[in-house]
Amino acid sequence: MVEISNLIWPATLEIPSKRFRLLVVGDTSQLSVRAISDLAAAALERGMVYCCCWGEGCERFHDIVDEVIVADDLGPRKFSGSKPDDVIVTTWHEDEPLEEALYYFAQLAIPTGGFHSGSEFHLVLCLNNPEWAEQSKKYLQSLDASFA
Repeated sequence: MVEISNLIWPATLEIPSKRFRLLVVGDTSQLSVRAISDLAAAALERGMVYCCCWGEGCERFHDIVDEVIVADDLGPRKFSGSKPDDVIVTTWHEDEPLEEALYYFAQLAIPTGGFHSGSEFHLVLCLNNPEWAEQSKKYLQSLDASFA
């Protein structure tokens, strides 16, 4: 769980595995396409293989992340998997309570075959809302002590 005040990849954040799963929690409705694209590219470069998003504007956030992935698929293919059917999955959960999105992320967000190995690390980025960050932390800890 990392709280951020701006949608910028935390410079000091180190991911302890080759791949990881990401949940972005926050109101992203007023953020620029550039800010969302830059965060998506930074996450993908660090090994993001599953991206969930929750909060106002999360459907748009999801769509922009998908655009970054598609642009890579059409170009350099830096983020492609080892198997031809590997895909980086993105989901949005705007019409669900936060706890349902957290449950989905913790229990059901499973990467495709070639991306699954080494992707056990889960990262929640909570944008500019300490209450949601605390709620997320408590809920994830109640599901599994490894989220502590």
